[in-house]
Amino acid sequence: MGKHSLVQETVDRIKTLVPYERIYVITNKEQLGSIKADLPLVKNIIAEPASRNTAPAVGLAAMIIKKKDPQAIMIVLPSDHLIKEKERFINTLKTGVEVARTSNGLVTIGVKPTFPATGYGYLKIDTSGQFKIKGPGLKARVHRINAFVEKPNLPTAVKFLREKRYYWNSGMFIWKASSILGAIKDHLPRLYLGLQLIEPSIGRFGFNNSLNNLYPRLEEISIDYGILEKEKRIFAVEGKFYWDDLGSWDSLARHLKTDACGNFILGAHKGVDTKDSLVVSEKGVIGTVGVSGLIIVQDGDCVLVCSRDRAQDVKRLVALLKEDENLKKCL
Repeated sequence: MGKHSLVQETVDRIKTLVPYERIYVITNKEQLGSIKADLPLVKNIIAEPASRNTAPAVGLAAMIIKKKDPQAIMIVLPSDHLIKEKERFINTLKTGVEVARTSNGLVTIGVKPTFPATGYGYLKIDTSGQFKIKGPGLKARVHRINAFVEKPNLPTAVKFLREKRYYWNSGMFIWKASSILGAIKDHLPRLYLGLQLIEPSIGRFGFNNSLNNLYPRLEEISIDYGILEKEKRIFAVEGKFYWDDLGSWDSLARHLKTDACGNFILGAHKGVDTKDSLVVSEKGVIGTVGVSGLIIVQDGDCVLVCSRDRAQDVKRLVALLKEDENLKKCL
């Protein structure tokens, strides 16, 4: 979205709050080299030997951090977010840290919906009263969460927007390392046991061998589904800053400069009666005739063609590709 990668921007926006030596990056082995090149001042970069979703990644980070400081508070930030109004963002994090410190609960950041988004999960907040938090400059509203709501259809999203008791679930979290590990122990005991097997090697010479041998066997599950939807002591800090999740081609397209027909084109393309589409070509020419609302992405000998209103379903296609050994190269 600018001169820097999204992971660089994620680190840059928190460096006034968290020094480089306390920043940890969990990535995968394929991206390790590029992450190290992007973040030369961040030394704590851990490469997953296999993708196991967000609960194992967060649990691993919590184990590492807790071993260094049993009282440590973690801020968990995905790197595919677009965030503006940095000062408001930092103030929101500071409030969340105090809630995590004083409540021993799990804290998420909720963003007030500005349109009926069907690509985001939602938080249903308890409107009976705010959680009281005191401290200099801590002005953000804090609510208890009644429920996590899956991505809705359009009529439901319109209803959520009108009711004003729903936040977008930003996927950013704050908690004590000990608190999230306790929640993993309660709700995902098999995952907790696996993390405990890795724990003795943390900070030792054999850590990478232990990680490579044990991490791929961990339960594959998201932090939302595995923990947050089951835990009772969860709070939402209201984030009054501009936020968007760039996790799909369609969400990315909202922030790209388009031509007079509403198209974003990157690479070689010739079109006739083509509008409101996103076309990305690594090499060769993509031609379109009489289409609208499409995402077309060509990478090597792999091509994605998708309706923009189904961009969130690309993960279903990825699951099919994973099942076919001949097609895994497209991932």
